Amino acid sequence: MKTRLISASVLCLLMTSCATVVNPVSGVRERTVMDERSELTQGREYDKHVREEYGVYANEGLQSYVAGVGQRIARLSHRADLEWKFTVLDSPEINAFAVPGGYVYITRGLMAYLNSEAELAGVLGHEVGHVTARHGSRQATRSQVAGLGVLLATVAGAVIGDRYGIGNAADIASQGSQLYAQSRLMGYGREEELEADRLGAEYLDRANFDPDTMINVIGVLKAQETFANDQARAEGRTLPETPNWLRSHPANDQRLAEIRVIADRYSGKYADAGRGRYLQMIDGMTFGDSRVQGLARGKHFYHEGLGFRLTAAEGWRFQNSPSVLMVVKDDMSAAIALRASPNSRGDHSAAIRALLQPDTGNVRKTTVNALRATQFDGARQGKAIRATVISLRGADYVLQSLRKDSTSEAALRETATIVQSFREMSADDVRDAKPYVLRTQTAKSPAPFAEVARSLARSAPQLRNPEGQLRLLNQVYPLGNVAVGSPVKVIQ
Repeated sequence: MKTRLISASVLCLLMTSCATVVNPVSGVRERTVMDERSELTQGREYDKHVREEYGVYANEGLQSYVAGVGQRIARLSHRADLEWKFTVLDSPEINAFAVPGGYVYITRGLMAYLNSEAELAGVLGHEVGHVTARHGSRQATRSQVAGLGVLLATVAGAVIGDRYGIGNAADIASQGSQLYAQSRLMGYGREEELEADRLGAEYLDRANFDPDTMINVIGVLKAQETFANDQARAEGRTLPETPNWLRSHPANDQRLAEIRVIADRYSGKYADAGRGRYLQMIDGMTFGDSRVQGLARGKHFYHEGLGFRLTAAEGWRFQNSPSVLMVVKDDMSAAIALRASPNSRGDHSAAIRALLQPDTGNVRKTTVNALRATQFDGARQGKAIRATVISLRGADYVLQSLRKDSTSEAALRETATIVQSFREMSADDVRDAKPYVLRTQTAKSPAPFAEVARSLARSAPQLRNPEGQLRLLNQVYPLGNVAVGSPVKVIQ
């Protein structure tokens, strides 16, 4: 059976909620399901969910600094009248995004890889461009056309399943945060991303920042892509595939080529890029996971707020997100998904029903490090499910074992060992659960990264290729150098 999508304009004719607005950037009248009042209403609602999903980075000075740079850009944009809000999210993800109504977000994870105030302004200018050009309202209109809402969890599950190479991961993702899925699935298209790049350069020029800075910003994304591919080759893994939700996006090479052309259109004497100010503001910023989210140190994962510790076997690594902690074997043949069931109140059967939704199964009461536990073996839609439920401090945690058919017996034993390592944090654990932070040092040589990398290799084995990470942080990956006497970022 073949299906066709109705065009947005035809859909609007059929909907009473459709409006006609003038696009502030193009000046063209557009039919849309989201007028400005709706943008503001939706923006406030999205903002609540974003803050809950990611968390806000608890540093008032940094928040104020980023908001100041953002407002400088926004006041010179095509929609200066909006009540713009700029927020640093407490997330190690390399990400920035905006939602309708003037809400702009940047993660501390992305901020770690920027090197100047001008680059920060470029990122924020790009996101401001999405709002001023009303890309969110276009997206909302397309979403209603395609009936996108019912697909969110399914597609997100497929993406995570592809990432980990484990089929059961789709079941986990389908029960995760819909906002998390939506932010990845509903990415802007090629023309919208390129238009936001163009607007970012224009807003930099208006704010007296050099538009050439946009080249650096997109170069950061390109370097991350190169690093990920190099790591995959070094570890004998297949190169990361572009997720479905990104395949409509312009490649970083294309964006770099286009932004160079755009930047060449501008000329003038611009203000200092503010490298020193920026590095001073991010000095001491958390790098990687935080205490609030839980963090990996060595082979252990600590969650101080929830009070548990989990230990990975050799050749396994932690992948943390707001809704699930994954412990993944390097060859991706097996994994463990740890999720909280805070409302089951010690009823392990309720936790199993809520998070695993089995058709059949058997339970066996047991203990794990003196904590009350239940072993579950069952099936859902013909697929085997194995999980352990453990109670700690009034909450229940479901540790689900995931595996491929080819998973070795050794990997299965390792899986069991990891599950059995779950325990309550001790006073020593609380002392050891310190997040990594960024620090700025003065370069004493053109390539000062090897010594710091050797130290990180001992203290942070989960940090793959620490020298490469340091080069990424300082925008000299893979083989560039820095000027002697210049500031460089390190991880401590």
